Amino acid sequence: MKKQIVLIMILIVSITVNNIYAQKKQRSNFQLGAKISPNISWLNANAQDFVSDGTSPRFSWGFIADFQFAEKYFFSSGFNITSNGGKIIYPYINKPDSISTLGSLHRSINVRYVEFPISIKMKTRQFGYLTYFGQIGMGIGLRLSANANDDFYANGSSIAVSKNDIKIEDEINFLRLSMILAAGVEYNLGGSTSIFGALTFNNGFTNVLNYKNNVSPFVDADASSNSFEITIGILF
Repeated sequence: MKKQIVLIMILIVSITVNNIYAQKKQRSNFQLGAKISPNISWLNANAQDFVSDGTSPRFSWGFIADFQFAEKYFFSSGFNITSNGGKIIYPYINKPDSISTLGSLHRSINVRYVEFPISIKMKTRQFGYLTYFGQIGMGIGLRLSANANDDFYANGSSIAVSKNDIKIEDEINFLRLSMILAAGVEYNLGGSTSIFGALTFNNGFTNVLNYKNNVSPFVDADASSNSFEITIGILF
């Protein structure tokens, strides 16, 4: 009889512990996830005689960590491997040999960063399977690599002298800071698992360039990089 009572007590305790664990799991305030983000990137030229020259398609991917600290409010972080840049035009003296030629340089820049986003995510209540969210924060980017494709046009000429895949790490600042704004929607697949989509604006506010204009040596190259991306991902 005593053995039966002990077995019943063990069974009751096991069921209780499992129920508590299941409830805690359902109410988890921590989620991990992964994402991919094709983007359109461009440079805002801020220096004398530097001109922005359009957008470039880029791509990023990364991991997400969301920590709930209040009802409907989350601290969101993680890391991204992101590519951005764009196109600029500026006066340039080409010196391939001993002869210097004045003209303009059309440069397409691509920079890869590891970025650490820090943001606050605000969610609505769940409507059916859908939850909507907004996000605001900042990104801290550390340069991994940088290259450029150059087309030089001498004054009065329509023929370009081109160089591709030029390594320009020493011409790009190591640190990039940006403001992050996003809005999106999550679709719950059951439990804590959701897929999501978002539109994100990443607005750089630091100078990404680190060199001087060789036509006007007193002019520092200055441009900030921005991107608009479409993100899809999954949270667990």
